[in-house]
Formats: sequence, C-alpha cells, structure tokens
Amino acid sequence: MTAPTDLTAATVTRAVLLGLAAGSRSTLGAAGPLLAGARSRGSRPAQYAIALAVTGELATDKLPCAPSRLAGPGKAVRVLAGGLGGALLARGLGQPVLATAGIAAAAAPVGAAAGVRWRSLWGTGRGAWVGAVVEDAVAIGLARAACAGWPGTRPGRG
Repeated sequence: MTAPTDLTAATVTRAVLLGLAAGSRSTLGAAGPLLAGARSRGSRPAQYAIALAVTGELATDKLPCAPSRLAGPGKAVRVLAGGLGGALLARGLGQPVLATAGIAAAAAPVGAAAGVRWRSLWGTGRGAWVGAVVEDAVAIGLARAACAGWPGTRPGRG
C-alpha cells in the first residue's frame, strides 16, 4: 500500500481548524481525531477517557497558575499537539500525514494567540471565566468541525 500524495483542500481546511483548536486547548489536537475514531468504532470507554482528558484541561486552564500558552513550553506543547492531531486526522482520512501534520502544527500558534487576544478583550469589565468558557466552546467547535464526517461515523454523530 502506498502513502497518499495529494492533499485535498478539505484536508487542508480540516488541518487548519484542528490546529487552531489545539492552539486554544492542546488536548483537542489529538482528542478530536481520537474521539471521532472511537465514535466510529462504537467504543464508549475510549470516548469517556478522551472526554475526561479534555475536561481536565478545560478546568485547569481556568486556574490562575495556568502557564502562558504563547511562550516556552506552552507554545511548544500546542505546536506538538497540533502536529499530532494533524497526523491522526490524516491517517483517519487517508491523506498525506506529514503535510497535514505540518499544517495543523503551523496553525496552533495562531489559535493560541487568538485565544489570548479574545480573553484580553472579553475580560474588560466582564467575568473572565465567561470569556474562557466561550473560548472553550469555540475550540471544541473547531475540533468537531475538523473531524466531522469521519469515515465509519453515522450521520449526525461525527
């Protein structure tokens, strides 16, 4: 079996969406494709484990001691998470792995910066936690859109 060589426009779009999500919440890079795959296989335990990991990050992100996502390890983790997610996405869709991973990894710092900017704009005179929850919802939506229509997933469940 040969590796696919032609990257589709849809896969590029999916990789960008997943990378943006990983920039906001690093667990979403891998969680999006892993959850889509678990759904397609009907694996409830895997779905619960993945949801638990994402929930853990969503909760700890709200703590005042959460590190910056724009510098040092925080940025590196998000780039790696985007790349890993892109690789998983490509494997699941039968697309070129390196190109898809590279696109998702490149989009992750953009997602991180956009999330920080959103939170700084929202936080002026409003509850900061509300802005964080809105950011979470957007990031989850991006990851979900990136993995919509996963092969083997029933309509309305992907």
